[in-house]
Amino acid sequence: MEAAIELIVKIGINGTTLQAVGERAGYSRGLATHRFGSKAGLFGKVLEEASVDWLDRMQVAVGDRIGVPALVAATDAAEMFIRERPEEVRAMYLLWFLSIDPSADYKSNIATVHKAQRRDVAEWVKVGQVAGIVDPSVDPVRVAEQYAASMAGIIYQWLANSEMPLTLMFQQLKSDLRVRLERPVGELAGKRRLARG
Repeated sequence: MEAAIELIVKIGINGTTLQAVGERAGYSRGLATHRFGSKAGLFGKVLEEASVDWLDRMQVAVGDRIGVPALVAATDAAEMFIRERPEEVRAMYLLWFLSIDPSADYKSNIATVHKAQRRDVAEWVKVGQVAGIVDPSVDPVRVAEQYAASMAGIIYQWLANSEMPLTLMFQQLKSDLRVRLERPVGELAGKRRLARG
């Protein structure tokens, strides 16, 4: 996997062959072919492992948080993933973008990964609404869609230009989420008074 990621990032998808991956990994030329069957099989495995790594990191970071704290933790985990594994993130995005080309032999599970991400975000928002810490007027599905789009856009911008202020962009996203989703403090205090009264 490491050899494949390194080649995808350094020489591109078209230049990455099963033979080159096998040789880069220090094995015979035919091992990658035997193991993955085809270039599409190799790319599918690389993307599967990178996507699982990505989603696992999000789940661990979020833990039992809900509402905005969950979204903030997921955002921080995404930035940490980018900082710790930039080549894996770059390879993942290259493969995702390749998979939407109708003429590409390789098709990815990008829709499945994004569906899982949106499902998790929507659930964090819904549970936050039930707990009274997220504005009940927001639509959890729309929040999840916007969050996923914002994350993908920020990461794409950074991949296209490493001079982009990644940390500042994520900080702005977290600030925007707080403004949009957190229930106003006065409203919470009023509800508590009514409950006690």
